[in-house]
Order: sequence, then structure tokens, then C-alpha cells
Amino acid sequence: MKALLMALALVMSQSAIAAMCPDGTYVSGNKCTMAPDGSYVGGSKATMAPDGSYVGGSKATMAPDGSYVGGSRSTMCPDGTYVGGSRCVMQPDGSYTGR
Repeated sequence: MKALLMALALVMSQSAIAAMCPDGTYVSGNKCTMAPDGSYVGGSKATMAPDGSYVGGSKATMAPDGSYVGGSRSTMCPDGTYVGGSRCVMQPDGSYTGR
């Protein structure tokens, strides 16, 4: 039981670095910003990537799979998706955000 409580505390503290947006998605950071296409990105600025998608922050970086992430570094998560940052953090819905 003690191990379960510690695991839950760890998951809750890691998910605290993400915000849940009005559409139910999670984004990294503590703020959701609606991009011009209606999607949500983390942070206070949405930047259009070369493929027409939007990422949070002021820089879009191409990941090895051709998708774009916000920031200057992409990291592959256990589910095969890429996030901006150096770490993947699993959110309550099973998706990953970067940190």
C-alpha cells in the first residue's frame, strides 16, 4: 500500500507540469493557448510549423518522424510519439507531454 501511495504521488507531481485544456487534451506547461486552427498548445504563444500544425513556444523543431514539436529538442516517448523537451511525462489520459 505504501508503494502504491508513493507511485500515485509521483504520477500526480509529474502531471502537475501539464495543463488540461478545454477540449480534454493535455499540454506541457501550466497554460493552454488556442492556436488559429482551434488546437491547443502549451504556453502563451502558438507558432506555426512548416507543415501547418501549431506548437507551443517560439520555435518548431522537426522530430525524426516528420512531426513538429515546440522547443529545440525532441524526445521519443514509450508510445512512439515525440514531445518537445528532454523527458516524457505520462498524463492521466495516457498521452505524453514533454518536460
